[in-house]
Amino acid sequence: MKLIKKHPLLIIFLTLYFLVIAYKFISHPTPFYDWDEAINVEVSREMIEQKSLIPLWQGAPWLDKPPLPFLLFGTVLKLTPFVQPEVSLRIVSLLLSLISLILIYFVFYKACRNRSISLLTVIMTSLTPIFLQRSQIVNLDVFLLIGWLGYLLFFDNFILSFLFLAIAVLTKSLIGFYAPGIMLLYYFYLLFKSSRLRSKAHSDSANAGEPRRLIKMVLIQIGILSLWYFAMFLVFKEAFWQQHIIETHLRRVTASIESHFGQRTYYIDLLFEQMGFFAWLSIIGFLVMLWRFISKKLTADNLIFCLFLLPWFLFLNLTKTKIFWYLFPAIPQFAFLAVYPLTLFKKDKKPVPYLPAVASAKVGLLSVILLVFIFYQNFSKADFFKTFYSKPEDYYRLALYAKDRCDSLTVLVDKNTRDSTKTLEDLGLTISSTKQWGDHPSIVYYFKKKVDFLYTENGFAAKLITPKMCIATQNSDTSVISQNFKLKKIKTIGDYSLFKEIKTY
Repeated sequence: MKLIKKHPLLIIFLTLYFLVIAYKFISHPTPFYDWDEAINVEVSREMIEQKSLIPLWQGAPWLDKPPLPFLLFGTVLKLTPFVQPEVSLRIVSLLLSLISLILIYFVFYKACRNRSISLLTVIMTSLTPIFLQRSQIVNLDVFLLIGWLGYLLFFDNFILSFLFLAIAVLTKSLIGFYAPGIMLLYYFYLLFKSSRLRSKAHSDSANAGEPRRLIKMVLIQIGILSLWYFAMFLVFKEAFWQQHIIETHLRRVTASIESHFGQRTYYIDLLFEQMGFFAWLSIIGFLVMLWRFISKKLTADNLIFCLFLLPWFLFLNLTKTKIFWYLFPAIPQFAFLAVYPLTLFKKDKKPVPYLPAVASAKVGLLSVILLVFIFYQNFSKADFFKTFYSKPEDYYRLALYAKDRCDSLTVLVDKNTRDSTKTLEDLGLTISSTKQWGDHPSIVYYFKKKVDFLYTENGFAAKLITPKMCIATQNSDTSVISQNFKLKKIKTIGDYSLFKEIKTY
């Protein structure tokens, strides 16, 4: 009740946000989105069905990711069999997005003590194309943002901060340690500063002597969560080290894995594409913040809250792998910086008559103008109600048709994918899991049985010696199997042809 009374506009906005988006995908459910959404749902389904604590893909351990979000989504699938998964899981994802928006609000409210600025940050963040897309699909990135911001907000509470850190780490692994890494750097800085100026007590929330205690707390939290890595290494040994540490983390930083190429300014360009005019405003906001800090109107503690997500954006620009949703956790940072100049209109501690009212009126007017522009640019102009991230494609209809007619399915990926994968292999830009997805991993979820994806015609021909029950190719590749008389085309679905073994007794 206190939250509603103190922050009613936040509650109203989040309620409307939830109702509008929920109405959209309840009234127009679409198949799970390739790639990441379909993969997330299939892994979740398999983990719960197999009662496994290890992520599974087609029955085999998938060591790229920790298990936490898959366990949650899988549990929802198990508890709501009466609800279409494309609705139930997306509702959960939307609710998680609302939680992240609440945390965004209170992190930046703590940074500036201004409800208007915090609310504008939430609205701007929630209506950027990336955040809108992530809010409407089953994704893992929202867990990471919740974990990071919750850790910062409840940092002084060992148990709560540890729980939020666990959410981040057991979702995105080493990347989850970003939050304690930032706090360690900050408190080591304070410790170094206090060692040089022992006679001067620290006036921020971390009092003199606190840095040492907080550093110890962070190291204990990191140590506890590191036990998961120790356990995984004991069970899977070199496979875990190679797939999880080397391929999923180190190689994605140092190489453009799996065609995720982009120029050096990829994330900067993407930021301006996502935020438009407000990206320029964020630069002004950063300069205003820097001026306030230099003028000692902004404490170091406040600066941590104000710029907590900025190092993540800087780090992204150093990585070689370019994927658009990696920008997702940085969006709130630039939304906040874009509206930060409004702090210049804060009431003076020694107000001149009528000045507070004038300042409030200016902030209110500017806020309304910004709101109108935000809604027009990211909601109305983008045609929200007509924007869907997936639709019933040919491969989706193929999987549903084959599900009741085939015991297993072998799919020859299209020629472009075969050629590009061969090129990537020659360049050393593939990893262990590259070939397990095919063109469309959602085929695995909707077929519900074993699917083999083949990347060479030679491999496909070898399979025909003892053919699977069903084989699918694009129509342009049907000549590859036309001479095998044990196979009969049973269906053409758009660009795909489905063949089935003719049994002889």
